[in-house]
Amino acid sequence: RSGRGGHRPTARREAPGCRGPGGLGMSSSSRSKAGARLEESLQEESKALDELKVMMHAAMERIEDSHEKLQRDEAHLERDREKLVADEVDVRMRQEEVSLLREQIALQEQKGGSFFCCAARPAISADIIVPDS
Repeated sequence: RSGRGGHRPTARREAPGCRGPGGLGMSSSSRSKAGARLEESLQEESKALDELKVMMHAAMERIEDSHEKLQRDEAHLERDREKLVADEVDVRMRQEEVSLLREQIALQEQKGGSFFCCAARPAISADIIVPDS
């Protein structure tokens, strides 16, 4: 002992190789268990990534299908718009025809002629005899 009153701590000695690489204090059995857990974890992560890839591919296919359907719908809508424009033109032409016919009827009525003169009732013939039953 030294005269200073304290005692010197003794160093602990461990068996060589017990600390593992880098002095982590792992034995070879604990290293293999940790390696097995790490390998299992990596396999689970790989499986999860594969599942995610499948989900992403399926989502991409649905998006592409939806995009194609949207394009078909837009083309159909454009055809409907063109048909609507053609129908509007047709309606305007018919309205003009109706207006012209109304003007012609009004002119005929102002002249005093009957527009329906050609549709007069046929004369009843007295030659038709209906026998009594």
